[in-house]
Amino acid sequence: MTSPAGPRGVGPARRPWEDAGSLAPLYDAVDWAGGPLGPPEDWDETLRGSLALALTTRFPVTLLWGPEHVLVYNAAYAEIIEDKHPDALGRRCADVFPEAWPVIGPMLADVMAGGGPTWTEDVRMPLVRRGGRSEECFFTYSYSPVAAPDGRVAGVLDITAETTRQVVDRRRLALLAQLTDRLSDLEDAETLPAVALPVLRSARHDLVDPALLAPDDPLAPIDRDVVVEEVAEEDVEAGTGLRHRVLLRLPGVLPRAQRPVLVAGVDPEVPVDRVLLEFLVLVAGVLGTALERARAHAVERASGQLARSMSEALQRDLLTPLPQPDHVQLAARYQPAASELAVGGDWYDAFTTADGGTSFVVGDVSGHDAGAAVAMAQVRNVLRGVGHALGEPPAAVLDALDRAMRDLAVGALATAVLARLEEDEGDDEGRGGHRVRWANAGHLPPVLVHPDGRVELLQRRSDLLLGLSTGAARRDHQVALPAGATFLLVTDGLVERRGAHLSDGLAWLRSTVERLARAGATVEELLDGLLAEVGADVEDDVALLAVRAHPRDRPRPPEAGPEVGPDDLLRGELRGAR
Repeated sequence: MTSPAGPRGVGPARRPWEDAGSLAPLYDAVDWAGGPLGPPEDWDETLRGSLALALTTRFPVTLLWGPEHVLVYNAAYAEIIEDKHPDALGRRCADVFPEAWPVIGPMLADVMAGGGPTWTEDVRMPLVRRGGRSEECFFTYSYSPVAAPDGRVAGVLDITAETTRQVVDRRRLALLAQLTDRLSDLEDAETLPAVALPVLRSARHDLVDPALLAPDDPLAPIDRDVVVEEVAEEDVEAGTGLRHRVLLRLPGVLPRAQRPVLVAGVDPEVPVDRVLLEFLVLVAGVLGTALERARAHAVERASGQLARSMSEALQRDLLTPLPQPDHVQLAARYQPAASELAVGGDWYDAFTTADGGTSFVVGDVSGHDAGAAVAMAQVRNVLRGVGHALGEPPAAVLDALDRAMRDLAVGALATAVLARLEEDEGDDEGRGGHRVRWANAGHLPPVLVHPDGRVELLQRRSDLLLGLSTGAARRDHQVALPAGATFLLVTDGLVERRGAHLSDGLAWLRSTVERLARAGATVEELLDGLLAEVGADVEDDVALLAVRAHPRDRPRPPEAGPEVGPDDLLRGELRGAR
């Protein structure tokens, strides 16, 4: 029965919720007299003033009044609690929010007991507010005591803001970043599940029991890339709690039927909405991108390994046995680059000329691929032919090589040091010795190791690279090679390092050769020692060739091996062919 003064016994005095706006009719409909707060006309000024303050702010605010924490709130708070409104008006907080009470109950009790205000940020607090189902929510809120005139705490002012979207977005972005980072260097497509699934399983609120299905798995969708399935009721009743499962075909260049499928359950508290599906599509995109990248790397590796093996085989086939003239020992080494992408055009060679002399060369064709190796073979073979036929000094031979490269359309640029071993009429002590005459086409300087171990870089002015221009002036240089001395040629893969100056590499070469020489290294040990110093992980291929003179008035030393002339080399080639 309604009194003349107003609905449900409200007197002519101003209603406490006069500023409630659209909520006013709902406040009017509450049976306040039958609830813990009693008739509104009996509400004290502390409650009235606090409610007026809450109703005149646009920030979500509720009052939890009295020892039973009765709810009175504004329109902004009503939007947060959704389906709990309007039944929540005038009811006990514990009855409205039983799912949150284990968290908020002790906090309210502490504030009511005089513990002072609280502040809590981004707290996970699942709520039942849509369709009777609990959903994941996050809130930042403060509880402040409202004091009565006598000093006791009459109620709690709750100022709150829902931060669910911000927290979930940050969480999902962090997962995507972590997943992208872990898969950034994936090399083997087969290891994708082992690398990715531990990361995905850590996101237990966004993906439940994620798995990667084979493309032909019976569960995999056939004609769609994204499928949301309802979990069978018997599985729900069995205690899994899951009600939905999402299946996503990974993107990629392969046909749909050949791409794996990501499958994951959806936490019952997470809504299956557009935002979730967009996130899961991004996860599938990261997985698909990593898979495609790994497959591309595999193709590149296979192609690179094939190119490397072909290039290396070609290079090694061209690195023929060396002649061993009377009282002179030649030794050489070739080491391919560690990376299959860096196999290039470094080579060494030594051959007998038509007049019976011995020429030797170390060179480097520009490029780091199979094409460079093929170009190297062309340059090396043309040089052999020109050098053998002419029997001229090195500068004249390199000049002829330049013209031949132009006329034969070799189309390569190369550096090289071509040297010729000559007999000296006599050395300072009146004994016959040797002399080296060489020409340098843009290559590193030769190294001369004196008999006493002292090392000299023969830094003469070098001439133009091979293949740039014909008719360029080329000069011969010469140096005596007495017994016990060594003439060493190297390619830049031995001394060049990323981020370091070439002069540093040459200084290292000089000091290392001197250390090995003073330790009594044979010519073979000298070359092996240099390669051991740089290790197998070189950035470019390396070619080395050394010529050591031995005394002509003594027998050939054992470490030099037997003398090997053109006929011996030919017989060796014929035996190898058979």
